[in-house]
Amino acid sequence: MRWRGPIILGLILSLLAPATVPVVVRAANGIHGSPPVINLYLGWQLRNEDLVKLAKWDVVVLDADQQARYPNRLRKLRELNPSIKLLAYVPSEEIASARFTEPVNYPFAKMASQIQDAWYVRGTRGNRAEFWPGSALLNVTNEGPAGPTGERWNEFLPRFIHQDILSSGLWDGIFLDNTFSGISYFARSPVDLDRNGIADTKTAENAAWRAGMKKMLRTIHADDPKAIIMGNGGAVYASDLNGAFFEHFPSWSWGPNWKEFRNAVTKSRSPNLTGLNVNTDNYDRQNDYQLMRYGLTSALVGGGWYSFDRGDWGHDVLWWYDEYNTALGASRSAPRLIQGAKRSGVGVWGRDFAHGLALVNSTDAKQHVRLSGVYEKIRGSQDPSINTGALVTSVELQPHDGVLLLRQSSPQEIQNASFINGSFMHVYDGTGKQKQNGFFAQLTDAPSGAEVELADLDRDGRNDLVIAKNGIITIHYSNGKRRSFHPFGLKYTGEMFIAIQNTNRDPALEIVVGRVGTPPEVRVFSAYGKLLAHWSAYNPAFAGGVHVAIGDLNGDGLREIVTGAGPSGGPHIRIWKTDGKVWGGSFFAFPSSETGGVSVAVGDVDGDGKDEIIAGSGAGTIPRVRIFDFRGTMKAEITLGTKPLPFGIHVAASDINGDGRAEILVSGLSAF
Repeated sequence: MRWRGPIILGLILSLLAPATVPVVVRAANGIHGSPPVINLYLGWQLRNEDLVKLAKWDVVVLDADQQARYPNRLRKLRELNPSIKLLAYVPSEEIASARFTEPVNYPFAKMASQIQDAWYVRGTRGNRAEFWPGSALLNVTNEGPAGPTGERWNEFLPRFIHQDILSSGLWDGIFLDNTFSGISYFARSPVDLDRNGIADTKTAENAAWRAGMKKMLRTIHADDPKAIIMGNGGAVYASDLNGAFFEHFPSWSWGPNWKEFRNAVTKSRSPNLTGLNVNTDNYDRQNDYQLMRYGLTSALVGGGWYSFDRGDWGHDVLWWYDEYNTALGASRSAPRLIQGAKRSGVGVWGRDFAHGLALVNSTDAKQHVRLSGVYEKIRGSQDPSINTGALVTSVELQPHDGVLLLRQSSPQEIQNASFINGSFMHVYDGTGKQKQNGFFAQLTDAPSGAEVELADLDRDGRNDLVIAKNGIITIHYSNGKRRSFHPFGLKYTGEMFIAIQNTNRDPALEIVVGRVGTPPEVRVFSAYGKLLAHWSAYNPAFAGGVHVAIGDLNGDGLREIVTGAGPSGGPHIRIWKTDGKVWGGSFFAFPSSETGGVSVAVGDVDGDGKDEIIAGSGAGTIPRVRIFDFRGTMKAEITLGTKPLPFGIHVAASDINGDGRAEILVSGLSAF
């Protein structure tokens, strides 16, 4: 990997730039089950306006000098994405001449000032060996002479990393560049590692290089055992790294390269960040979607992380792709060869995930792949010929291409959110974008039209089914037992709305029930049907009843109950403590002149750790969804049609794909 020196004037100007950026939500990243992505962002600039975009990556590698240039911007990245891992870029075996001219407080200027002449790799004539022009090689081995301080390079670098980089508290670890298996790859002339005046054989110099590199890596781990250490150079040191990194994949041939990558995945230390970098060979081809998919699916099927950028002259781009937002969930299988040659490893490979499937075609020919069931292509705007959202039972893969496919959603994925059994669900994100195709939410062990919810009521690790129908709450526990009770007495046989969450500090969940009719009462029951609290959410004479939802609106770990007026009432929302005391203000989700009531749900749709209030328009109105914070401030609006609906819409919020954000589920619209 090449390093490009800074422009001093640019540095001065950038240091004078304002240090504030807008706060956004955390990334849709690998921790949440999306493709885990790495950004090698090695340019000297780290602009404020780019921080929001950069924070979307799971792992960001930055030049170690950024701790002196922009310490507050590193802190801002962590604020924008608390899950992000920041790694300091450090070459393992070279020093660029530009490092000697940097400001003295920069880490690499401090390093350069301590470089000892004995550490340089030299040829038999005493000339310094270079990797790149202007970048002198340093002797990683245990064979070379120590300097006046008594240290060799492979002893100095771990100490320097410990004292001058990781001690800053800004980094989660380091990215060591060029951890190659030997020196003969990049030394362009015979070298004399032990300075005895005789050129070393390639076999001897490479063996000495590996021994010295292993010593250095193990010393770094010993000095900073909690730090992440990635090494760019292949699998040879995988067991001494938290991730072997493969730049320019596939550098010579997909089959052996991918085999080495998979080998590194199995050997690297935990947390394992072994990854692939695919790039456009230093051409500005951001729209080479096929190449991006080829690398991404190779990484996913192989079980690793992914980086895609311009190349070693341009590891400083913010290219983001539709596929990066695809929440596949946890891996459910090992890589499997679907069709192709086992011996060479070249063919169509696949890997199953909780919410989908990744396929890669490493052959030189188009391949037709039959799928085991119905899958859904992802929706996207960047390559609409591929990411169409279509339902498919087979796909055609171009040579050196790949695809991500989603499993069709099922009602079992709607957890901790009530819905009307048998309804057709449309799926949206918090911005109003349709995330995937809709699906019928029909549980076979509950009657159609019932209000239902799947939740682990008794906290035994398995979901229970709660059914609200004809004035009766029925609980199907996962252990096979059943319990029924009448939350509003034996005489009440009408509709009810339910919400399930923890309302007190005991382990079990509680059931919140809203009555449709007079009075508009809310009642809270234990997991076994014991009444815990009750109150009237609106005027006792109001006949429209009350919708209910529950969640943590302000991120304090406690839940609030949200109520919405039922049919014939205005779209009025109130917020309560779980014992029925008023918690916050009230507001109209839609114009107060509307009299169709309002459906309510609660969920964290933007991933900021706080639940939002989702309101669905009522009977006789144009179908709309609005999203509010707990203060009643509208954050987004989704218009879903132009004609009023006689019965309004029903909203729910549940993270059905495991990406850390609740999807908005809307029923009451036309299925197609």
